[in-house]
Amino acid sequence: MKYIQSVKGQIFPLDMALNSVDDQYEKCTKQMANLVENKYLKQEKSNPETGFGNAWKLAEKNHKPPGENLKKNNLIAIYVYTNSKTSDVYKKFNAADRKDKKEYENKTYKWYSLHFLLTEAVQILKKTQNTCYDTYRRTNVKFDKNVLNKEVSFGSFTSSSKNSKSTSDYGSKSCFEIHICQCANITKYSMISEEEEVLIPPYEMFKVTAIKRKTDEPKLWCETFYVLKSIGTKSDLNCALVKKPTNTIRLKFK
Repeated sequence: MKYIQSVKGQIFPLDMALNSVDDQYEKCTKQMANLVENKYLKQEKSNPETGFGNAWKLAEKNHKPPGENLKKNNLIAIYVYTNSKTSDVYKKFNAADRKDKKEYENKTYKWYSLHFLLTEAVQILKKTQNTCYDTYRRTNVKFDKNVLNKEVSFGSFTSSSKNSKSTSDYGSKSCFEIHICQCANITKYSMISEEEEVLIPPYEMFKVTAIKRKTDEPKLWCETFYVLKSIGTKSDLNCALVKKPTNTIRLKFK
């Protein structure tokens, strides 16, 4: 699972991640697929700074068998993202996604291919799976606690697990119980299938419905336990590369 790295004592915001890369590609999937295939994928694989090219080569040889209408490049992208054993691409990618909104708009973002192919994979799987999940996430990062009843977003692709026990090695500072609906179960396609991974896209919004503390409930797994419920989607960068001006799209569930 992929988590934020922090300096000791640092407290991260839990908010709508307004500087994140959240393109949902609503009504521009074909145009973006064409850009990735004919421009960005080749360009980004040759960038020595990111390690993406080597991670892609490894994934081409080792990705999981196809299923649920996923294309080969979707399978490779999932393998690249979930390979935390021999690659640090996921760290660089997640860090960029949380802050590179302007770079995305200015066409200096380094991860157009991986972002699009993961988004496309989530959306394809969402159509076939057509379900919400209750998942769990743990980390050693501390987050703002003054967020009860507020709307939040993780600001990047975010790993969670259907199995609360499989997250036990990832930290004890902050725990999340998440009811998600715009996600995809990638267990069959992840490099680490035993984690029962469900991938949350950066455009999914949540409401913080409860915050529990270990000081009040000693049996909690973490110092702070957040309960999140999916309330819709928000994409400030929707189709930003192919349509001008870019309009935020927002869909809120009842």
